[in-house]
Amino acid sequence: MALLTSSAAHATKPFVVGIGDLAPEAAGIVLQGPVGTRLSTLRGKVVLVDFWASYCGPCLESMPELNKMRDELFAEGYAQDFEILSVATDNEVAKSRRFLERVKVDFPVVADQIGIAIQTYKLWRLPSAYLVDRSGRVRMIYAGYGSGYTAEVKDRILGLLAKPK
Repeated sequence: MALLTSSAAHATKPFVVGIGDLAPEAAGIVLQGPVGTRLSTLRGKVVLVDFWASYCGPCLESMPELNKMRDELFAEGYAQDFEILSVATDNEVAKSRRFLERVKVDFPVVADQIGIAIQTYKLWRLPSAYLVDRSGRVRMIYAGYGSGYTAEVKDRILGLLAKPK
């Protein structure tokens, strides 16, 4: 798992979108959640944009953990201030739908079947996640999944939620 946290990392990393940059739109066919869900509709909230694919083994592990973390944050009173936007990167929507039949999550999911997000964010590893603050700026970038991932992400989210609106 790679965690990028500073501008210095931005200079040497393979991402186009860096720490402090405005997060590009993340959207697609809504597979789950309100019609029209996309990153821009969540502005004002802290958002974890999670990119995955049906063939990604670590994604199979990370998504239920993220769902559990989201449930915990919502139970702690952050439902109005936080959301996960899950972006499927499969080129066939049917594959993403089948994955979601096996891996049940409660957060919004969109399918980017034509690969706009992959090109815009220059994803090189799945899962990849971008933690976006209330103003739409990227504050953390995570590539991969491993032990301690969800706890680290939750701590970073709580840090952003603690900042005044």
